[in-house]
Amino acid sequence: MWLGDRGTDLVRFAIPLAAYVFCGTVSAQTMTALHILAICACFVFSVVLLSGAGAVALRILRFHPGRALGRWLFSITAGIVLLELAVTAGELAANVTAGVRIACVLVAVVGVFGIRSVMIDCAELAVRLSALRGTEQLLALALFVVLLLQGAASLAPMTGSDALHYHFTAQSLILREGFHPQWDLLHAFFCGLSDQIILAGLALGSSPLAQLWLFLGGAVGALATYRLTMQWVGGSWPWLAALAFALTPVTVWQATAAGAPDIWMCAFIALSLLAFLQGRADEKIGAIVLSGVLAGATAGAKYTGIALAAALLAGFTVAVPKLRSTVVFFASAVITGFAPYLRNWLWTGDPVFPFHLELLHRAGIAINATSLTSILADTGATHIFRLSDLLAFPLFASVDHAHMGAWQLLGPLVLAFSPLAIVPLRKTMEGRSALLIWVIGAICIGATSGMARFLLPLLPIALAASVAGLALLTENRYRGLRLLAQLSMAGFILAGFAAMVFYSRPAWGVVAGRTTTENYLTAHSPEYQQSQFVNREVGSFGQSGRVMVFFWHLYYLRVPFVNGDPEDSWEVDPARLQTEAAWNEFFAKRNVRWVLRSGEYPPSLAAWLLQLEHDGLLVPCATGNAETFAGNRLDVMRYTESMTLFCVRPTPAAH
Repeated sequence: MWLGDRGTDLVRFAIPLAAYVFCGTVSAQTMTALHILAICACFVFSVVLLSGAGAVALRILRFHPGRALGRWLFSITAGIVLLELAVTAGELAANVTAGVRIACVLVAVVGVFGIRSVMIDCAELAVRLSALRGTEQLLALALFVVLLLQGAASLAPMTGSDALHYHFTAQSLILREGFHPQWDLLHAFFCGLSDQIILAGLALGSSPLAQLWLFLGGAVGALATYRLTMQWVGGSWPWLAALAFALTPVTVWQATAAGAPDIWMCAFIALSLLAFLQGRADEKIGAIVLSGVLAGATAGAKYTGIALAAALLAGFTVAVPKLRSTVVFFASAVITGFAPYLRNWLWTGDPVFPFHLELLHRAGIAINATSLTSILADTGATHIFRLSDLLAFPLFASVDHAHMGAWQLLGPLVLAFSPLAIVPLRKTMEGRSALLIWVIGAICIGATSGMARFLLPLLPIALAASVAGLALLTENRYRGLRLLAQLSMAGFILAGFAAMVFYSRPAWGVVAGRTTTENYLTAHSPEYQQSQFVNREVGSFGQSGRVMVFFWHLYYLRVPFVNGDPEDSWEVDPARLQTEAAWNEFFAKRNVRWVLRSGEYPPSLAAWLLQLEHDGLLVPCATGNAETFAGNRLDVMRYTESMTLFCVRPTPAAH
């Protein structure tokens, strides 16, 4: 009797939970309809619980957005941040899997107490949607279809390059080996708060659930773009802006195949802006706290998030020029986002490892020059730009020559519309805050990395401001320009939809059961066959130990391994591995019992590894061939690579 309606909620929880347990036991060879249904049921119920947890947080903060859509957006985003923070605490447990699962359960229990609020918001939202008419109704339906298709594509097995290398791999290693520095996977130090979403999904036994939670970030980002545009204009313009965001190639890529937790930054930044604008109007401290929390979640997501959080702080001080409010905002951000930087500082002495290596020099830690040079080039930290180059970033007009690819395309709409948007938006406080966040954030991204795709978190603000500014400018004049703008947006949306269909067809095929998981991964996951060869051959020995591999995409390895790529392994330093004794010591320290040569060894290590083969310290014990490919899935070059698995025969001195 004490539970009341919540008792019914808990009973209902058992149904999707049972489906979830079942979905983890079905065969992965083909994604059956029952399998997909079970995963989707788990996802929907998890969204309800996360939204409920966020609704409880909003209730504590006494933050009450006026519209149902706004309340749900803030609720689900606050729930995701609560999950990230809870999992961050849970991974410190001696048994990481158990700790993370307990963290998820605690968030779910909190969510039960907010289910009623979520249901009320959903009912009100359904009424509002059913009241739409004409063009708005069609555009709302189009956005729903686009998001549904993207969600379906995100259910396909993981194939994103960065996800396979470190986003998903680092979290799976934490579950297997515990929470400690992963020195042979340098990119793991870049994992931030949003990667905890992946850790939660994997700890619960479901990579598809983690992928759906990442897709949810793209969906919330699209709806936040709609809500932000409504700050200035109504009608069909907000729907057009949301569709343009959802169908931007970088958004499609990150929300579906990439497995990139960065996509949640789009929601955090847009909603942080909306929260402090409402806090300015209502003069409620809860709105300021929530805005700071979302800024902190942005800063904690990745290193570039620090610059974006600083831009939010600048926009906040313009909108709310009060010292007390600024202190509350800043403190909320720091408390929320500090964990990844504290982790790196405790492990390495550098909170943004490896970019402040002078701290490591004082600590006496040897520097791997090969890894350092590679990581600085990969992140764009060594790029130097002229002022004219930096000024192209706020217009989304920069071209990243070092990382070319259609998947980085952010579209021409901001470039075309933004010069016209500045005039009407600069007249309002809301407009000035948005413009300041957009410009400062974009210039900081250009100055620190030079990678155009890192502008994606600013796209909701840039699109909303550009579209709204153009709509306001042409409200009573320039009818021809207004029509041209609408046609341009329609053309971009149609082109984006066609590109999404072309790009996502293979993913939909495996989700629909027309393609087996094995065939899909062989065709679309780079170096998948190499992983399967290692799993099969090393597993056949039935012995403990690790295999040293040199390929990039590591997630599908199911046996203990050591990343031997000197460009991303701090431990594999060519400058120190210059003697047979050094190699034997390394093999013994890392318990390396096998070495895989797939194709050619890394040039900086090839001479010594070939010498070890010649001297009989590496003895061939299995051979095979694997098909793989280079480039992205739109421009694939396939080739066959020979593989040899060597057993390590240590010298007596190594024992």
